[in-house]
Amino acid sequence: MNPTLRQLEAFVLCARQGSLTAAAERMGLTPSAISLLLRQLEAEMGLRLLDRTTRRLQLTEAGRDALEGAERVLQERNRLLAGVQGLAARQAGQLIVAASAAIAAVMIPGMMRAFTEHHPGIRLILRDVSPDRVVPMVEEGIAEIGLGTVGEVPTGIRTETLLSDQISAICHIGAPHAARHRLSWAEALTEPCISVVPGNPIRTLIDETLATQGRKLEPAWEVSFFATALALTTAGFGIALLPGYLVGQSPGMGLVAVPLEEPKIRRDVTLVSRAGRSLSPAASAFISVARRSVPARG
Repeated sequence: MNPTLRQLEAFVLCARQGSLTAAAERMGLTPSAISLLLRQLEAEMGLRLLDRTTRRLQLTEAGRDALEGAERVLQERNRLLAGVQGLAARQAGQLIVAASAAIAAVMIPGMMRAFTEHHPGIRLILRDVSPDRVVPMVEEGIAEIGLGTVGEVPTGIRTETLLSDQISAICHIGAPHAARHRLSWAEALTEPCISVVPGNPIRTLIDETLATQGRKLEPAWEVSFFATALALTTAGFGIALLPGYLVGQSPGMGLVAVPLEEPKIRRDVTLVSRAGRSLSPAASAFISVARRSVPARG
């Protein structure tokens, strides 16, 4: 037995309206087409569901038993359609975004605010993780999209540079170098420098790049977290060697980022998703918000 939704809809309308003509008007069909749908449904079920008289259609005992189930099926159909339409209209659903802790703290809040204002029906879940976990979370399907700094891109991952950035000398707005448009590494290394500890991807990138030029970073202060480095900079302990986006997205901190050159060390912020997979409407909407949320740098 395999009745169609159209047959069930015709049956329910006939039962509730008591008339082929009224049901036909509701469905946009002719009375004869409605009658055919009823006969097909009764044949499928092997039961007579409606007694036809010259004036009205009346439910049989079997029809009364079948009506509740038919209405339940149609209600589930309507709920499904409403849900799908909500997803397509970016008004419903759930989106999980993975971001490195620094990006989650500095860049994501503004994106979340803009996204939830325009898409209040979508449940947005943020997973702030270590930088090396962003891509695996997308690979494993835990998060649909990720934002982070990506090294070697594994097969099956699609990337898009969201913010073109570089390592900068972050200093207090009143510091001597604050008004500079750029600063060489040779100049920066003469200042008290604040850096993350060896083993941090940022520190490794700096050390390896400077080594190719015969230079070595000997920071005055080493810390584990970006927030600590920025706090020390604010307090006047020196210049922090960190990605410029950490300041560019938070102008109220009283810090400025002066790009470091000779050499320029890139540290781009990247959008990550799975290649060969269509993005959900919610993910597409979030990416659009993310693109609008960042300024051009680099």
